[in-house]
Amino acid sequence: MRFLRPIPRRLLPDDMIVWPAAGDGTYGPSVLVRHVRFERTESAVDDAHRSADGGAGRIFVDAASSEGAFEVPAGSRVLVGAGPSAHVLRCRRCCVVRGHVHHWELEVG
Repeated sequence: MRFLRPIPRRLLPDDMIVWPAAGDGTYGPSVLVRHVRFERTESAVDDAHRSADGGAGRIFVDAASSEGAFEVPAGSRVLVGAGPSAHVLRCRRCCVVRGHVHHWELEVG
């Protein structure tokens, strides 16, 4: 596939605040990324205070359609909507041709 269109903004209804991991256990200043998609995954947890882990899921950040988009390093903290903030466990770069980034998929939990 030589060309893949950006993800349409109508499919990116969420905004996200990112506190990038600085590498020494601290976080950098917050960055707003607009027009992302958060697909929440819920799973049962063995905890007397919670019945499900509500902050886990996958966030899609489009290189063209998401305002302020950048490759979020693993270990960063993100907040989408009014939900709880979560850690970025993995950042997967999805490229089209010759390493050109189409979008990033952030696995959060």
